[in-house]
Amino acid sequence: MAKNERFLTVDIGATAIKLGEFEIDGNGAVQMTAFAHREYEEELSDDNRINVIEGVLRQMLLEADIHTRRTLLSVSGQTALIRFGQIANFKNDRKQIRQLAEFEAKRNIPFAQDEISLDFQLIAGNENEEGMMDSLDVLSVVVKKDIVEQFIGAVREVGLLPILVDVAPVACYNAARANGLGEKGSVMIVSIGGRSTNLLFLEGNRFFARTIPIAGHTITQQIARKFSIGQPEAEELKRRHGFVAKTDDETGTEATSDVSKIVRNVMRRLYGEISRSISIYKAQQHGGDITKIYLTGGSTILTYCDQFFEEKFGLPVEYFNPLTCMMLNPSIDKQRLSEVAHTFSETIGLALRYTSTCPIEINLLPKEIAHQQSLVYKKPYFVASMVAILVMFFIIQESFKFSLGESNKQLDLYKTERAKFEPAYNEIKAAIGEADGALSQVEEVKTFLMQRAKWPLVIEEIFRAKPDNVWIDSITPIFGEVMPIEKTSIVEEESGAMSGDMFGMGMEMGMMSMDGGMGMDGMMGGAGLPSPTTIGGLSIIAHTISLYGNNVGRDPQLAAEPVYPFEVPEKSADEEGDETETAYDADGNEVEVAKKDDAHLDQSGNLLFLRNLKKSALFSDEEEFTATVSRQKSEMLENGSDFEIQLKFNLPLEAVPWSDAMNNEGGMGGRMGGMGGAMGGMGGGKGGALD
Repeated sequence: MAKNERFLTVDIGATAIKLGEFEIDGNGAVQMTAFAHREYEEELSDDNRINVIEGVLRQMLLEADIHTRRTLLSVSGQTALIRFGQIANFKNDRKQIRQLAEFEAKRNIPFAQDEISLDFQLIAGNENEEGMMDSLDVLSVVVKKDIVEQFIGAVREVGLLPILVDVAPVACYNAARANGLGEKGSVMIVSIGGRSTNLLFLEGNRFFARTIPIAGHTITQQIARKFSIGQPEAEELKRRHGFVAKTDDETGTEATSDVSKIVRNVMRRLYGEISRSISIYKAQQHGGDITKIYLTGGSTILTYCDQFFEEKFGLPVEYFNPLTCMMLNPSIDKQRLSEVAHTFSETIGLALRYTSTCPIEINLLPKEIAHQQSLVYKKPYFVASMVAILVMFFIIQESFKFSLGESNKQLDLYKTERAKFEPAYNEIKAAIGEADGALSQVEEVKTFLMQRAKWPLVIEEIFRAKPDNVWIDSITPIFGEVMPIEKTSIVEEESGAMSGDMFGMGMEMGMMSMDGGMGMDGMMGGAGLPSPTTIGGLSIIAHTISLYGNNVGRDPQLAAEPVYPFEVPEKSADEEGDETETAYDADGNEVEVAKKDDAHLDQSGNLLFLRNLKKSALFSDEEEFTATVSRQKSEMLENGSDFEIQLKFNLPLEAVPWSDAMNNEGGMGGRMGGMGGAMGGMGGGKGGALD
């Protein structure tokens, strides 16, 4: 706890207010630093309760010079409804115990729930023969909410901050337990106040309380009725001449005798109620025999009051001094405090609630007010938190400013360094761009050159597959996609065209641009490469003559296929599945023959030529695309025939159209003519070998 923390306890009774100021030092020790006691100058009612309490409290705080604000309140037992109940002991289910206790506390309350302030607590129960608790006692305290709000409103009006509302019997019980009462037997506390008498039974942890509406005000009313005077005069007469007569026949002056007899009669009625309460305590709470009685409260100062109860109950009677458990500040007037010490049991009980854990802790402060009080109490912490947040934001802002400044310095330094290397970087970047452009041109030329390399290999592969008894008349490119073959015999007028000089092939080859790079020297000297055209296949017109003797069938001199400098797709492996193929007889008619039987071949080389071409990786082996288009007996040679073969490339090939090549610089036409002559010479050479 904080050093020198102070708090205030206020017991608002029916006829007087008692307050005490307490201080907690750094070691946790508690001492009373101030006290005050004052009676009301007028009787309390619902109409004047706030004003009367406010006025009395204000005078008491001024006289005692008290400035403490945190306050614990205690209200009279007359304004509270105290009930005791029992519930079964569910040792392992605290939740169910609390639910039953709350239900028991709310049971039989003669007010609506929103009109009351309610609190309850479990206290010791009854033990069975085995020493186990069969049941638990439930203490419930109910006060009408408007009364509590009136007390709190009056306290707030004088600047106090109420944090707890207790009732007088419970506060007195906590003070008694702190002073050791009831530890060695069953004792009873009789607290005779102005409007009611509170009975408290203490036996170890057991607690039972009962409020009896007989007290000092009852005596005042009887005196006023007896002497036909007003309440103030009767109260004054009671204070001056009142005492408890020792016997019913005690004599003295007429006034003294009458007052003492009235006091004794009221005390006898109170004795009867107390006796009945003891019987209830023993029967319902299973309490033990009372061994001692303690007196407290303002009305117990009547002379011979202690002797009266000692005579009636036959038990030792003693006044309860609650201050024995509390240290007193040296500045306190101990003589004046001793005169009212018997009325401060509730005030001391409230102080114990603030500084320690008490046996019974009841708080009737409404939840709404408790929430407001909590906010008010936490307000400094909220303010401190806001200040801390603002300071934190300020620190963060300054940190960001510092970081931003450092970042800007580094940025300026970086810009300076970057400016030094900017020219070199731009030069390098330009050089990289030039290199990328050159590399792109190299790749383009490489691709172009690769196309140039393909066409000689295509021509070489055609002549590798050509048997010796076949010579080629013309090779014509098929531009674009190759269409499936519609097999028909060559008509008569076409045969004449096919019988031309086979050396004219050089002219046909000169008319197409099979080599994508035929005019490479001229083309590279121009503005750029010509746009290539895709060629899907070739159309070959050739002639064959029949062979005789050992030369019939497949050409035994077929060379191995070369290794290509470019990627060639693999051919399908299901060629072996088809056992037949289409051929032509000597009259040009289609016939189905077995593939693997070479004896079926007629004495011409067209079918062998076709089969050799299909085996090449450069040409497709699909029957509908690579096949003999037509065959017809030659009119010029008795043992010869003319035929046409369509080839589909197995890989994409490109060539430069003749018009583009001619328009390009470098004399593409001359170079193509030269290539045609070379191809013609190649064909002538093959033909010469045949002759």
